[in-house]
Amino acid sequence: MKDFAGRVAVITGAASGMGRAFSQRFAREGARIVMADVEAAALERAVAELRATGADVLGVQTDVSSLESVQALAGRALEVYGKVHLVFNNAGVEGYLDGPIWEATSKDWAWTFGVNFWGVVHGVRTFLPILLGQDEEGYVVNTSSATGLVRGGNMYGITKHAVRALSETMYTQLKQRQAKIGVSVLCPGVVNTRIFEGSRNRPPELRNEQPTSGVEAGAAIRRAMVERMPQQKPAADVAEIVIQAIRDERFYITTDHEWDARIASFVDGLTHGTNPPLDAPAPR
Repeated sequence: MKDFAGRVAVITGAASGMGRAFSQRFAREGARIVMADVEAAALERAVAELRATGADVLGVQTDVSSLESVQALAGRALEVYGKVHLVFNNAGVEGYLDGPIWEATSKDWAWTFGVNFWGVVHGVRTFLPILLGQDEEGYVVNTSSATGLVRGGNMYGITKHAVRALSETMYTQLKQRQAKIGVSVLCPGVVNTRIFEGSRNRPPELRNEQPTSGVEAGAAIRRAMVERMPQQKPAADVAEIVIQAIRDERFYITTDHEWDARIASFVDGLTHGTNPPLDAPAPR
Protein backbone atom coordinates (compact mmCIF):
# COMPACT_ATOMS: atom_id res chain seq x y z
CA MET A 1 0.00 0.00 0.00
CA LYS A 2 1.56 3.27 -1.16
CA ASP A 3 -1.27 5.80 -1.06
CA PHE A 4 -3.29 6.43 2.11
CA ALA A 5 -5.59 9.20 0.91
CA GLY A 6 -9.21 8.25 1.52
CA ARG A 7 -8.26 5.06 3.33
CA VAL A 8 -9.82 4.26 6.70
CA ALA A 9 -7.32 3.62 9.50
CA VAL A 10 -8.39 2.13 12.84
CA ILE A 11 -5.87 2.76 15.61
CA THR A 12 -6.08 1.44 19.16
CA GLY A 13 -4.32 3.13 22.05
CA ALA A 14 -4.86 6.30 20.03
CA ALA A 15 -5.33 8.86 22.81
CA SER A 16 -1.60 9.11 23.58
CA GLY A 17 1.86 7.98 22.60
CA MET A 18 2.44 6.11 19.37
CA GLY A 19 -1.26 5.63 18.65
CA ARG A 20 -1.83 9.36 18.73
CA ALA A 21 1.23 9.94 16.54
CA PHE A 22 -0.02 7.36 14.03
CA SER A 23 -3.40 9.10 13.94
CA GLN A 24 -1.81 12.47 13.26
CA ARG A 25 0.60 11.17 10.62
CA PHE A 26 -1.91 9.17 8.61
CA ALA A 27 -4.41 12.04 8.81
CA ARG A 28 -1.80 14.23 7.10
CA GLU A 29 -1.74 11.63 4.32
CA GLY A 30 -5.48 12.13 3.86
CA ALA A 31 -6.63 8.97 5.63
CA ARG A 32 -9.88 8.90 7.59
CA ILE A 33 -9.01 8.06 11.17
CA VAL A 34 -10.84 5.96 13.74
CA MET A 35 -9.20 6.60 17.11
CA ALA A 36 -9.88 3.98 19.78
CA ASP A 37 -8.84 4.13 23.42
CA VAL A 38 -10.11 2.95 26.78
CA GLU A 39 -9.55 6.37 28.39
CA ALA A 40 -12.63 8.39 27.44
CA ALA A 41 -11.55 11.91 28.44
CA ALA A 42 -8.12 11.62 26.85
CA LEU A 43 -9.67 10.18 23.69
CA GLU A 44 -12.14 13.05 23.47
CA ARG A 45 -9.32 15.59 23.71
CA ALA A 46 -7.18 13.80 21.12
CA VAL A 47 -10.08 13.54 18.67
CA ALA A 48 -10.95 17.22 19.09
CA GLU A 49 -7.36 18.31 18.51
CA LEU A 50 -6.99 16.19 15.39
CA ARG A 51 -10.39 17.25 14.06
CA ALA A 52 -9.35 20.89 14.52
CA THR A 53 -6.64 20.34 11.89
CA GLY A 54 -9.31 19.47 9.34
CA ALA A 55 -8.92 15.70 9.64
CA ASP A 56 -11.86 13.34 9.17
CA VAL A 57 -11.76 11.52 12.51
CA LEU A 58 -14.02 9.36 14.64
CA GLY A 59 -13.42 8.48 18.28
CA VAL A 60 -14.67 5.22 19.78
CA GLN A 61 -14.05 4.31 23.41
CA THR A 62 -12.76 0.74 23.32
CA ASP A 63 -11.44 -1.82 25.77
CA VAL A 64 -9.26 -4.04 23.60
CA SER A 65 -9.21 -6.77 26.25
CA SER A 66 -12.90 -7.33 25.42
CA LEU A 67 -13.73 -9.01 22.11
CA GLU A 68 -17.22 -7.50 22.25
CA SER A 69 -15.77 -4.01 22.64
CA VAL A 70 -13.46 -4.46 19.66
CA GLN A 71 -16.34 -5.82 17.60
CA ALA A 72 -18.35 -2.74 18.53
CA LEU A 73 -15.41 -0.61 17.36
CA ALA A 74 -15.46 -2.35 13.99
CA GLY A 75 -19.20 -1.94 13.73
CA ARG A 76 -18.96 1.78 14.40
CA ALA A 77 -16.13 2.24 11.88
CA LEU A 78 -18.13 0.44 9.18
CA GLU A 79 -21.28 2.35 10.07
CA VAL A 80 -19.55 5.69 9.57
CA TYR A 81 -17.05 4.96 6.80
CA GLY A 82 -18.27 1.77 5.12
CA LYS A 83 -14.85 0.12 4.96
CA VAL A 84 -11.61 -0.35 6.87
CA HIS A 85 -8.21 -0.48 5.16
CA LEU A 86 -5.55 -0.15 7.88
CA VAL A 87 -5.62 -1.59 11.38
CA PHE A 88 -3.10 -0.73 14.08
CA ASN A 89 -3.36 -3.11 17.05
CA ASN A 90 -1.31 -0.79 19.19
CA ALA A 91 -2.83 -0.48 22.69
CA GLY A 92 -0.51 -1.63 25.44
CA VAL A 93 0.33 -1.45 29.14
CA GLU A 94 3.55 -1.98 31.07
CA GLY A 95 1.90 -4.73 33.07
CA TYR A 96 3.29 -6.62 36.03
CA LEU A 97 6.75 -5.40 37.09
CA ASP A 98 6.38 -6.07 40.80
CA GLY A 99 8.68 -9.01 41.45
CA PRO A 100 9.47 -12.58 40.39
CA ILE A 101 7.24 -13.94 37.65
CA TRP A 102 6.08 -16.79 39.89
CA GLU A 103 4.65 -14.29 42.38
CA ALA A 104 2.37 -12.64 39.81
CA THR A 105 -1.29 -13.12 40.59
CA SER A 106 -4.00 -14.30 38.24
CA LYS A 107 -5.16 -10.69 38.07
CA ASP A 108 -1.66 -9.54 37.03
CA TRP A 109 -1.65 -12.10 34.21
CA ALA A 110 -5.19 -11.24 33.16
CA TRP A 111 -4.49 -7.50 33.01
CA THR A 112 -1.13 -7.68 31.22
CA PHE A 113 -2.10 -10.33 28.69
CA GLY A 114 -5.63 -8.98 28.34
CA VAL A 115 -4.38 -5.74 26.80
CA ASN A 116 -1.02 -6.60 25.26
CA PHE A 117 -1.79 -9.98 23.72
CA TRP A 118 -5.54 -10.57 23.71
CA GLY A 119 -6.04 -7.00 22.54
CA VAL A 120 -4.09 -7.88 19.40
CA VAL A 121 -5.86 -11.22 19.01
CA HIS A 122 -9.24 -9.49 19.27
CA GLY A 123 -8.17 -6.94 16.67
CA VAL A 124 -7.02 -9.65 14.30
CA ARG A 125 -10.11 -11.82 14.79
CA THR A 126 -12.40 -8.87 14.27
CA PHE A 127 -10.80 -6.88 11.48
CA LEU A 128 -8.91 -9.38 9.34
CA PRO A 129 -12.09 -11.09 8.04
CA ILE A 130 -13.42 -7.62 7.18
CA LEU A 131 -10.27 -6.73 5.26
CA LEU A 132 -10.26 -10.06 3.42
CA GLY A 133 -13.95 -9.78 2.58
CA GLN A 134 -13.46 -6.39 0.93
CA ASP A 135 -11.04 -7.92 -1.59
CA GLU A 136 -9.03 -4.70 -1.60
CA GLU A 137 -5.58 -3.66 -0.42
CA GLY A 138 -5.36 -3.69 3.34
CA TYR A 139 -2.73 -3.61 6.05
CA VAL A 140 -2.37 -4.68 9.68
CA VAL A 141 0.35 -3.44 12.03
CA ASN A 142 0.66 -5.25 15.36
CA THR A 143 2.70 -3.51 18.04
CA SER A 144 5.18 -5.84 19.69
CA SER A 145 8.40 -4.42 21.13
CA ALA A 146 12.16 -4.74 20.94
CA THR A 147 11.64 -6.91 24.03
CA GLY A 148 9.94 -9.37 21.68
CA LEU A 149 13.21 -9.80 19.79
CA VAL A 150 15.46 -10.60 22.77
CA ARG A 151 15.44 -12.99 25.71
CA GLY A 152 12.43 -12.55 27.93
CA GLY A 153 12.94 -10.39 31.02
CA ASN A 154 9.47 -9.72 32.43
CA MET A 155 5.77 -10.31 31.81
CA TYR A 156 5.62 -7.45 29.32
CA GLY A 157 8.30 -9.16 27.26
CA ILE A 158 6.40 -12.43 27.38
CA THR A 159 3.35 -10.75 25.86
CA LYS A 160 5.46 -9.12 23.17
CA HIS A 161 7.07 -12.42 22.17
CA ALA A 162 3.54 -13.76 21.76
CA VAL A 163 2.51 -10.79 19.58
CA ARG A 164 5.56 -11.30 17.37
CA ALA A 165 4.78 -15.01 16.93
CA LEU A 166 1.13 -14.25 16.15
CA SER A 167 2.17 -11.70 13.55
CA GLU A 168 4.65 -14.09 11.92
CA THR A 169 1.93 -16.71 11.67
CA MET A 170 -0.46 -14.19 10.10
CA TYR A 171 2.18 -13.09 7.60
CA THR A 172 2.92 -16.64 6.47
CA GLN A 173 -0.71 -17.70 6.15
CA LEU A 174 -1.75 -14.56 4.28
CA LYS A 175 1.16 -14.94 1.85
CA GLN A 176 0.24 -18.58 1.28
CA ARG A 177 -3.26 -17.44 0.29
CA GLN A 178 -1.88 -14.63 -1.89
CA ALA A 179 -4.09 -12.24 0.04
CA LYS A 180 -4.07 -8.51 -0.64
CA ILE A 181 -3.48 -7.84 3.05
CA GLY A 182 -0.04 -6.86 4.28
CA VAL A 183 1.21 -7.40 7.84
CA SER A 184 3.98 -5.81 9.86
CA VAL A 185 5.08 -6.31 13.44
CA LEU A 186 6.32 -3.12 15.08
CA CYS A 187 9.17 -3.70 17.55
CA PRO A 188 10.08 -0.29 18.95
CA GLY A 189 12.79 0.44 21.45
CA VAL A 190 12.03 2.82 24.30
CA VAL A 191 9.75 5.57 22.96
CA ASN A 192 8.48 8.68 24.72
CA THR A 193 4.97 7.45 25.56
CA ARG A 194 2.83 6.93 28.67
CA ILE A 195 3.43 3.16 28.67
CA PHE A 196 4.73 3.25 32.27
CA GLU A 197 1.55 4.96 33.40
CA GLY A 198 -0.66 2.15 32.14
CA SER A 199 -1.75 1.24 35.65
CA ARG A 200 -4.00 4.29 35.64
CA ASN A 201 -6.42 2.31 33.45
CA ARG A 202 -6.15 -1.02 35.24
CA PRO A 203 -9.74 -2.14 35.91
CA PRO A 204 -10.74 -2.27 39.58
CA GLU A 205 -11.71 -5.93 39.28
CA LEU A 206 -8.14 -6.75 38.15
CA ARG A 207 -6.39 -4.91 40.96
CA ASN A 208 -4.88 -7.04 43.71
CA GLU A 209 -6.65 -6.85 47.06
CA GLN A 210 -3.32 -7.11 48.88
CA PRO A 211 -0.04 -5.54 47.69
CA THR A 212 2.43 -8.07 46.31
CA SER A 213 5.91 -8.31 47.83
CA GLY A 214 7.54 -6.36 45.02
CA VAL A 215 4.97 -3.60 44.59
CA GLU A 216 7.30 -0.88 45.91
CA ALA A 217 10.11 -2.04 43.61
CA GLY A 218 7.67 -2.01 40.68
CA ALA A 219 6.57 1.52 41.55
CA ALA A 220 10.20 2.63 41.64
CA ILE A 221 10.81 1.17 38.18
CA ARG A 222 7.78 3.01 36.83
CA ARG A 223 8.82 6.34 38.36
CA ALA A 224 12.35 6.03 37.00
CA MET A 225 11.12 5.22 33.49
CA VAL A 226 8.57 8.06 33.50
CA GLU A 227 11.39 10.46 34.40
CA ARG A 228 13.48 9.13 31.49
CA MET A 229 10.71 9.43 28.91
CA PRO A 230 11.34 13.01 27.73
CA GLN A 231 14.81 11.94 26.57
CA GLN A 232 13.55 8.97 24.53
CA LYS A 233 12.64 8.75 20.85
CA PRO A 234 9.59 10.86 19.97
CA ALA A 235 6.49 8.92 18.97
CA ALA A 236 6.24 11.09 15.84
CA ASP A 237 9.56 9.63 14.64
CA VAL A 238 8.16 6.12 15.01
CA ALA A 239 5.13 7.13 12.94
CA GLU A 240 7.44 8.20 10.11
CA ILE A 241 9.23 4.86 10.26
CA VAL A 242 5.95 2.96 10.23
CA ILE A 243 4.48 4.77 7.24
CA GLN A 244 7.60 4.07 5.18
CA ALA A 245 7.69 0.43 6.31
CA ILE A 246 4.11 -0.06 5.10
CA ARG A 247 5.00 1.44 1.73
CA ASP A 248 8.01 -0.88 1.56
CA GLU A 249 5.96 -3.88 2.80
CA ARG A 250 8.59 -4.49 5.48
CA PHE A 251 7.45 -7.09 8.00
CA TYR A 252 9.80 -6.42 10.93
CA ILE A 253 9.77 -2.74 11.90
CA THR A 254 12.45 -1.61 14.35
CA THR A 255 13.00 1.97 15.40
CA ASP A 256 16.67 2.27 16.36
CA HIS A 257 19.93 0.35 16.75
CA GLU A 258 20.18 0.48 20.55
CA TRP A 259 18.91 -3.09 20.82
CA ASP A 260 21.16 -4.57 18.11
CA ALA A 261 23.65 -6.07 20.57
CA ARG A 262 20.91 -7.71 22.64
CA ILE A 263 19.23 -9.11 19.54
CA ALA A 264 22.56 -10.47 18.29
CA SER A 265 23.23 -11.99 21.71
CA PHE A 266 19.83 -13.66 21.66
CA VAL A 267 20.42 -15.18 18.23
CA ASP A 268 23.95 -16.23 19.21
CA GLY A 269 22.57 -17.91 22.31
CA LEU A 270 20.09 -19.88 20.22
CA THR A 271 22.81 -20.95 17.82
CA HIS A 272 25.50 -21.81 20.34
CA GLY A 273 23.46 -22.76 23.38
CA THR A 274 24.79 -20.07 25.68
CA ASN A 275 22.94 -19.13 28.85
CA PRO A 276 20.84 -15.94 29.04
CA PRO A 277 22.54 -12.81 30.43
CA LEU A 278 21.24 -11.50 33.72
CA ASP A 279 19.62 -8.35 32.37
CA ALA A 280 15.92 -7.56 32.11
CA PRO A 281 14.93 -5.33 29.18
CA ALA A 282 12.41 -2.62 29.94
CA PRO A 283 9.13 -2.20 28.09
CA ARG A 284 9.08 0.28 25.23
